[in-house]
Amino acid sequence: MDPKHDIPLARLENSFFEIAEFRDLGPEIVREHHRHDFFEILWATSSTQSVHYIDFEPHPVEAGLMYLMAPGQVHAYTGPSPSGCFIAFSVDFFSSIMEPELTILFNPFVNRAIRIPDESVTAMQMLVDLMFLEYRGKNNFCIQQVYLKAFLLHVARLHQEENFSFDKNGKRMSLLFELIEKHFRFERHAEFYASALGITPKRLNEILHEKFDVTLTRILHSRLILEAKREIAYGRKSFKEISFDLGFSDQSYFSRFFKTQTGFMPADFRKHIVSLSSTGNGLLPIK
Repeated sequence: MDPKHDIPLARLENSFFEIAEFRDLGPEIVREHHRHDFFEILWATSSTQSVHYIDFEPHPVEAGLMYLMAPGQVHAYTGPSPSGCFIAFSVDFFSSIMEPELTILFNPFVNRAIRIPDESVTAMQMLVDLMFLEYRGKNNFCIQQVYLKAFLLHVARLHQEENFSFDKNGKRMSLLFELIEKHFRFERHAEFYASALGITPKRLNEILHEKFDVTLTRILHSRLILEAKREIAYGRKSFKEISFDLGFSDQSYFSRFFKTQTGFMPADFRKHIVSLSSTGNGLLPIK
């Protein structure tokens, strides 16, 4: 793949909703790094030795694990197909069923899976079966709205029980992620984000530690590195342009920052991606 080309973008062509079983894709799945312009849920009901990469980071494919990805995130998969299903739906469709507790599910800063406990599988599988039945029939917009919303509310309840209660601080975190996505290139001080949330920087980091066991600095660094990886791996810009666009006044400082965070110099990261792509393996073993 020519590094001057952008990351391939997959689209939901003339559709608002799609659902399929992994086995529909064949016994082996080979998907190099790509992005979506839609939301996607991956729910495996068996384990494989495959690795699913989300924003260049590896994640296991195990029975009961569910991954929820937002538009624009980069992912790849190569290996045996698990049992289970994937669900895709457009931004407009998701907006039509939006509830406050659903917005945090597709959080591009926290990509770890949600584990579906055995006691929740029956109800959630019934909703999946209903979505399949409707999809293979008339695929009515309003009916799929009801089924998907009910399914996501089940997921949200599990998400809250595991690690995220959508209380006052949960709402603050949802707003924080929106602010970071808008300002991460040039706003890197806790005071800016804390002020926007009406709390102190100390309290902001306390909430982040409580909810996600991370600091604001860690989240900001992760977001910068993610954008840098996307641009370096498949973008059209020079390293100097990338460093400037990400708020670094000095390219050498940007290169050192990237090396510290990833273990790669920018040029080495780009070469590695090109090398893997040319051999038909789009996965990058980043730790």
